Amino acid sequence: MVVSRLRGLIALALLSPFLVSCQPTGGHVAAVATGHFTAGHKFPVVMVTWCGQDPPRQIDLLGDTQRRHLVATREFEGRSLEVDLSDPGEDWSIVDDDGGPIYRMGPESPEEEYLLGVGTAEAEPGEATEHDIAVLRFTTEALAAEQGLYASVSGEGEAEYADPAEFPPAC
Repeated sequence: MVVSRLRGLIALALLSPFLVSCQPTGGHVAAVATGHFTAGHKFPVVMVTWCGQDPPRQIDLLGDTQRRHLVATREFEGRSLEVDLSDPGEDWSIVDDDGGPIYRMGPESPEEEYLLGVGTAEAEPGEATEHDIAVLRFTTEALAAEQGLYASVSGEGEAEYADPAEFPPAC
């Protein structure tokens, strides 16, 4: 009986590196909604949390008329970060689909829907990365309508307002 338990523990110990390495990535993303009319005219601050070992490397902001790609210029530590999409700072380089630099970030109109995709890999210019951390669909008009967090509730990026104290949900 002791021998069979010992074998079970040894087998578990040998499999544990495989179990740890197979943990899913995934995560959560939310846009900060200010509930103020000015939010309709600028991109929001987004909160990103990730569950796997790999931090975000690329954030795609894809709309009908513009496609922007924020590429990380450094490795992020921890499990969460905030990014001001209107002014992401030195931690991100911003390029268009042709790989050309972008210096100003702003929505074309408050009604335009954007897909925000966060991934752990960097893609070539013009190609969206796999959004293996999270996806969020939003309009800046919606962010101007209510205060709180506009958080992704599905793998397709459908979102709803969430209590900031309850974000992020568990992995």
